[in-house]
Amino acid sequence: MGKLNEMKIIFWSSVYLSAALLVEAGTVSGQIKLPDKHQGKRIAIEKYTGKISGKVAKPPLPVAGVWLTRRGLTAPKSSKRFILNQKNYQFGKSLMVIPKGATVFFPNEDIDYHNIFSLSKTRRFDLGRYRKNETPIPSVVFNKAGLVELRCEIHEHMQAKLLVVDSPYYTITDASGSFKLTQVPAGTYTLHAQLSKKQKWSKPIQVKAQGTTNVQL
Repeated sequence: MGKLNEMKIIFWSSVYLSAALLVEAGTVSGQIKLPDKHQGKRIAIEKYTGKISGKVAKPPLPVAGVWLTRRGLTAPKSSKRFILNQKNYQFGKSLMVIPKGATVFFPNEDIDYHNIFSLSKTRRFDLGRYRKNETPIPSVVFNKAGLVELRCEIHEHMQAKLLVVDSPYYTITDASGSFKLTQVPAGTYTLHAQLSKKQKWSKPIQVKAQGTTNVQL
């Protein structure tokens, strides 16, 4: 058998396998009860004299991260560009879910300095002070699964979280707490959800082929 024919067989085998997995895949959807609104404290703007040159936006609404685990399931290497910006003296999102091994970029879109850091055990780092349009854009690689709490050393009201998961199946809820995971191969999993360091849930589920598994947490 020629090398070209072998390559064709391998290619079509992978196509058929992928098609078979999609046929056996299902959807997981559900609802998580979230706080009615962001519980942030009043921002004392007067103490930021010389450090804020514009209006401070309201903090982003709280959302939860949702992901699936089971034995042997790991996060594949991702080429996706994950971005968590700072704009109007707030993080662009209250929480972002990323796969283990991903790189996150932290662009500053304000005219004043920001200094993003974390003291979390999952990933400790300090980007130092940087301006708008700084190049290269400050970034961090996250090689350990877990929750990373983010702060700005200059503007202490700024808060966000990164949820690093060792799974290819993950998402975030919308502001109402609804979520959906699609194209999940049928089988037994543990569904995880997390809002903060203390607010997290897990539940065993059975994903149905060509159907929707509804979960309430």
